[in-house]
Amino acid sequence: MIPEFVLPANLQLKAETTYTSLGELYISTYAYQKHSTCPICGITSNRVHSRYFRTLLDLPVSGYIVKVKLRARKYFCDNSVCHRKVFTERFDCEIRPYYRRMIRSNDLLFKMGLELGGNRGSAISRYVGLPVSSSTMLRVIHGVDIQPKALTSGVIGVDYWAFKKGSTYGTVIVDLERKEVIDLLPDRESDTLAEWLKNHPEIKVVSRDRYGPYALGIKTGAPDAIQVADRFHLIMNLGEAAKKVFQSKAKELKEIFKLYNDPKRKEPSLTEVTGPVEANLEVVAPTISTANIGAHKQYLFDKVKELYANGITLRQIARITNLDRKTVARYVSMEKLEKRQSSNSTNLESFINYLLSEGNHGKTYRELHNTIVQMGFNGKYTQFCHKMNEVYNMPGLSRMKYKAQVVVAKTWSPTQLSLMLYRESKHLKEDDKEFLELLFEKLPPIKQMEQLIKAFKQLFLIKKDGMLQKWIQEASASECGLKNFAKNILRDYEAVNNAVVTTVSNGQVEGQVNRIKNIKRKHQY
Repeated sequence: MIPEFVLPANLQLKAETTYTSLGELYISTYAYQKHSTCPICGITSNRVHSRYFRTLLDLPVSGYIVKVKLRARKYFCDNSVCHRKVFTERFDCEIRPYYRRMIRSNDLLFKMGLELGGNRGSAISRYVGLPVSSSTMLRVIHGVDIQPKALTSGVIGVDYWAFKKGSTYGTVIVDLERKEVIDLLPDRESDTLAEWLKNHPEIKVVSRDRYGPYALGIKTGAPDAIQVADRFHLIMNLGEAAKKVFQSKAKELKEIFKLYNDPKRKEPSLTEVTGPVEANLEVVAPTISTANIGAHKQYLFDKVKELYANGITLRQIARITNLDRKTVARYVSMEKLEKRQSSNSTNLESFINYLLSEGNHGKTYRELHNTIVQMGFNGKYTQFCHKMNEVYNMPGLSRMKYKAQVVVAKTWSPTQLSLMLYRESKHLKEDDKEFLELLFEKLPPIKQMEQLIKAFKQLFLIKKDGMLQKWIQEASASECGLKNFAKNILRDYEAVNNAVVTTVSNGQVEGQVNRIKNIKRKHQY
């Protein structure tokens, strides 16, 4: 006896026999419905013409791939005006013409395909008892007609995503209250978005990033809708503005790096040793152009030149500046620093003396790495292992080579400095705090910029109308370099102010974009 739950309960099929073969379970069935409807004219007929067999893939049972061998019928169409004289038996559910799978099996493959993609979905389908090819998996996905929702909650978020990064982009529209994607547009043009919005007059609030065509498309397609700028991108834009300020002060930063790394700096009277900062910065003229070159890189380049001129060996210069010896040799051979240099070097040399001490004998590389990371090591575990292997394989290794204390020249890139201005003092390292204090002392406008940056972040927490206008006035009157950022906010003031005073966020859209990226990657492999 075949259990009733094996076959769909709402399908008029009667199972006759079953048998298994090589991991497959075959169920022989026949239909017992009394009539069928012509697909052309819709007239019901009960006059049987003949019988034929179909094999349908169904959901697996106890690890067996289930195949239903159905003995179906063909009917005469007795409607004299219908051009179809004979038609195959139609079913109300689960079985469709030309299908080789039950509808419930097809639905399972569709869900797997959406989550896993073609190749991955095909691989997993073999384990769940519905083996299909990757092409079939994609055909199942394309064969399902997904209709966008007619109505939304009225609060949506828009952002672009890449069909092919750097080449083709589309637009994703997310319902922020329901937290679901409601439509994908083929491009990121303003006309396309405007046309979509015209077909959805229920839209009242639209969250977006600061992409110009989206602002224009929303204004055209939904002129009465409230536009809200994305807070995350506003903070990013402010960080880029701060980074440009540091890049424009390369000369001053280079002098402050020298001052910070000067051993005499910690003597009681700093001003007596260094003199007024303004005087220092004016007296020391740059030897080369620093355009498009980080101040920290320029400082290290000058330091290498200075040490080499004083007769210091390349190995010793590498330890002092924390640069790779190849980089040091390249700097020595160069007359000037043409462009920003990249380096994968770490500050491991600062910890060699400690790592080779008697107390660390017998410890694993993982234990040693975890220890020096807490002490300030800036490299990865693989870099650490590679360098330590080189040290231990050196012929005639002598720990006396590392007895001398190595002083590392500390620098910060414009990106690092801009990030440091965002953070609270309690979240900064001691070196970062110390350098910021010196930076604020020597360059007061940077201190003013830090205050404006933190005040801008507070706007989103206070959520008080009028505070943004006050901040713009302060930034415009300051000399710290944020005037252009304030002017750009004025161009999109209403949307930015709505981001300050409302709780609408584009974060849900960013999450959905990441989800689309993951699905796209799964389809590619």
